[in-house]
Amino acid sequence: MKYFKNPTFIENKILNKNIFKKKYKKIFCLSMIPYPSGKLHLGHMRNYILTDIICRYYMNKKKSVFQPIGWDSFGLPAENESIKYNISPKKWTISNIKYMKKQIFYFKNNYNWKNEISTCNFNFYKWEFLIFILLFKNDLLIKKEDIIFWDEKENCILSNEQVKNNLGWRSNSLIKIKKKKTWFINMKKYSKRLFIELKYNNWSKKIINVQKKWINNNLFLIIKMKKIFFQINNFYLNINKIKNININKKIYFLIIKNKKKKTIFNLKIFFKNNKIIISNFNILKKMKKIFINFNIEKNNVYSLKITKLKNWAIERNRKWGSPFFYKKIKNKKKNYKTIDTFFQSSWYYLFFLNSINIFNIKKKKWYPINNYIGGEEHNNLHLIYLRLLTKIFYDFNIFNNKEIIKNIINQGFINNKVYVKIFNNKKIFSKNGYLYNFQKMSKSKKNGINPIYMIKKWGSDLIRLYLISKNSIKKNIIWEQKDLNYLKNFIIYINNNLNNNFYKKVYYLKNIFNLSKIHNIISKINKIFIKNNSKYQIKIILNYLYPIIPNISKILLFKINKLKILNYNIIYKKNIFLKKNNKIFFNKIIYSKNDSIILI
Repeated sequence: MKYFKNPTFIENKILNKNIFKKKYKKIFCLSMIPYPSGKLHLGHMRNYILTDIICRYYMNKKKSVFQPIGWDSFGLPAENESIKYNISPKKWTISNIKYMKKQIFYFKNNYNWKNEISTCNFNFYKWEFLIFILLFKNDLLIKKEDIIFWDEKENCILSNEQVKNNLGWRSNSLIKIKKKKTWFINMKKYSKRLFIELKYNNWSKKIINVQKKWINNNLFLIIKMKKIFFQINNFYLNINKIKNININKKIYFLIIKNKKKKTIFNLKIFFKNNKIIISNFNILKKMKKIFINFNIEKNNVYSLKITKLKNWAIERNRKWGSPFFYKKIKNKKKNYKTIDTFFQSSWYYLFFLNSINIFNIKKKKWYPINNYIGGEEHNNLHLIYLRLLTKIFYDFNIFNNKEIIKNIINQGFINNKVYVKIFNNKKIFSKNGYLYNFQKMSKSKKNGINPIYMIKKWGSDLIRLYLISKNSIKKNIIWEQKDLNYLKNFIIYINNNLNNNFYKKVYYLKNIFNLSKIHNIISKINKIFIKNNSKYQIKIILNYLYPIIPNISKILLFKINKLKILNYNIIYKKNIFLKKNNKIFFNKIIYSKNDSIILI
C-alpha cells in the first residue's frame, strides 16, 4: 500500500478535503489545554486524539462541532525551566508553543485554529481585571491575614488544593504553615452549591465522589421538637439562631449573637459514642434574663454547615504570571504580584468564542460544554476552581448554566520504559542505561516519545488507531512499537479486499462508539471479516473507522466509489458518548438527645 511508503506526504495532500457537512445542532468539545513548559509526548497526544475522534463522530452525525485549542502559558514550571536555561519566561514559552503546534499539526486534528488562545496574551488576561472588580464589589475577593501554605522551594503561596500530604504539588517539598496578609476568593460561600449541584452533571460516579470527598460538606439539620431553654446562673436563655462556626477537631463552637450582633456566650457540643453532650455555657458578659429572638425556618429546622474547603489564596510572588497588583517601591522597580495560574484555566472557555467581549450573549448558545477531556489528576484541583468560577458567573447573569461541563472523559496514561544511571550512589534518569521500571511518560523521567518521529514512520492514522485500540480509554497502556506492525497488516488486509464484489449478509457494529467498548473495534471487525469481507461490508466498516483513521478511510472510500458514503445517522443511532448519572446519595447518620435530633 503506497500510503505506508510516505504517510505524512499523503496525509498533507488530503488534509483539506472535508467530505462531510457541518450544520444543525451545536456541539462543544474541549481538551484540557496544554501547558507549554516543554514539548509534547505521546502521553499528551492521547488526550487530543480522543477529543478529535469524538468531534469527527459528531460531524458524521451532521452536527456543528466546535473544537478549539489554546495554551495555558503562565505559571511556575515554565518560569523554572526558563531560569534553568537562562532565558526569559516569555521567549521560552513562545518557542515551546511554536514547536507544540508543529507536533499537533502532524496529527491532523480538526481544530478551529482561528479561535486559538494563549493565556499569556494581554488580550486574554486583561479581562481578569474586570472579573476581579466584579468579585471585589460582591465581597468575593477579600484581603485579610490568615493561615496560608508557603512553598519555600517555589517561594510562593499555595492554595489548600495544591498541597498533598503536606507537600507542594509541583516542588514536592515540605510546606510551611504561616500567617500572612494576602488576597482570597471566598470559596466557602459556595461550598454547599459545589456539593449539591453535582447532580446537574452527567459525570461518572468516580469523578463525583472525588469532588464530594474533597469538599466534604457535613450538613447538620437541627430539628426543634420543643422549645429548648438553657439555664445559666438562674437565668433562662432561648437558643434560636446560630450565626457562626469555628472548628477545632471534634469540638464545634456555636457562637450565639443578639440583635445588636454582640456575642453572648459560647456553647460546646461534643460527639462521643454516638451521643451529643452539651456542656455548660461560658458567660462572656454580665446579663439579666434575656431571650434571643429569631426566625425559625420551615418545619422548625435550621442548619449547620461544616466543610473542608478553604478560601482560595490566589496571590503569587512570581514574575511569570497574570499581573494582579503592582506596587512601586523606592528604587522604582516593580514588586511583582501575580495570580495563581489555575484562575485562568477556570474561565478560559469563555474566551474561545469571542475575544472582543467575553460576556457576549450570542456565545451562550454553545454552552454547556458537551465533552471535556483530560487526565483524572485534574478531577479535584482544576475542576473545583472551574466550577466555582462558573457559579460566580451564573450569579452575575453572565450565562444561564449552573454547571458548564456536561460530560467529563478521563483518559489513562501511556507508560514507557524508564532507564537510570548510577552516579555518586544516586539514581539519575536517562534515555539509556539500566532498565528501572515502567512509568507514565514524562519529561522528568526522560521516557517521553516525540510523536513526530513515530508519525513520519507509521503515519498519524496508525498511531491514532493504536492509542484507541490498545486498551480501554480510561486505563493506562504500555507503549510497544511492535503492535503497530499488526495494525499495519490490518489496514493492508482491508486494502487488498476492496475488489471483492460478491454479496453476503452485511453486519453492523452495535454501540462500538461507547467509550467502554471502542477499544474492541479491531477484534469485532475481524470477526465480521470472517463472515463477510466483501467491498460492501468494507464500505460500512470504513464509515465506522473514519473518526479514528480519517485519512486512510478517505483513501479507501475513494477507491470503492469516489467518496459516496452512507447515512451516518443510521449507523450512529445514539449519542452514546454521554452517560447519564443524575443521582447523588447522602449518607444519613442520626444522633438524638432529649428534645432535639441532628441529622448528618
